[in-house]
Amino acid sequence: MVRTSNRVSPSRAAKVASAPVAEKIAKIASKKPVASRPSPTAKAGRMKIVWEVCSGTGKTVQTFPYPEKAAAEARTRALAHSTGRSHMLRATKIPME
Repeated sequence: MVRTSNRVSPSRAAKVASAPVAEKIAKIASKKPVASRPSPTAKAGRMKIVWEVCSGTGKTVQTFPYPEKAAAEARTRALAHSTGRSHMLRATKIPME
């Protein structure tokens, strides 16, 4: 009824003690240096949302401030009606001035 952990621990200690000092020094010297962590990136500047009236291909036709959504929707409908092609309205974030 001998515990395995008691048998293993002395055998490990004996192996470590019998290893030459030169090997220990070589192990320590061969370790790679710890890489420094990258510094945190700066936060992006403040952003605001604008409405963009876009053609069917996604090209911006006109831009409206966020509170003027009704005007942007009206412009989208007018362009779609006058050109006969689809236009869409999308919200886009841009940097604040």
